[in-house]
Amino acid sequence: MEIKGIIKYILVVLAIVIVGFLLQTTVFPHMELGGVTPNIMVIIITSYGLMRGRKQGMIIGFCSGLILDFFSGTTFGLYAILYLYLGFLCGLFKKIFFGDDIKLPLALIGLSDLIYGIAVFVVLFLFRGRYDFLFYLTNLILPEVTYTILVAIPIYYVILKINQRLDKDNKRSSRKLV
Repeated sequence: MEIKGIIKYILVVLAIVIVGFLLQTTVFPHMELGGVTPNIMVIIITSYGLMRGRKQGMIIGFCSGLILDFFSGTTFGLYAILYLYLGFLCGLFKKIFFGDDIKLPLALIGLSDLIYGIAVFVVLFLFRGRYDFLFYLTNLILPEVTYTILVAIPIYYVILKINQRLDKDNKRSSRKLV
């Protein structure tokens, strides 16, 4: 991959992460259903982990988490570490990933959001003496997972098409060099 392609890829991914962050923090809080909002960042991290592998999933997850950490006001580093691990875990499935088959991405997005919800419960609630996990699971985690999966369908396809376009442009530019 040449330098122009790398820079273009980084800028596109950065734009997707920023747009995802803005959607998650400004638009979707006004589209709350049952007291929950979808986790757009989990959709982005899971999608890129699947499409690009562990390393890029980890990098995108860590950077996305840092952005959320800077603006959240909660435990600094929580989202960066959590999203880093989610990017890594989803990157493990790259070998069995087929772009147009949406079952695996949706299942992993749901699983990632479930892991995210449980980890946030442990760090932000359990360590502070709030032990009602069943309430948190049934009223916040599972509804958020469901909402995230529904919102993931169009977002995943947009990310997939952008990723396919970047790959196509990269292959075309590398053929010109040969």
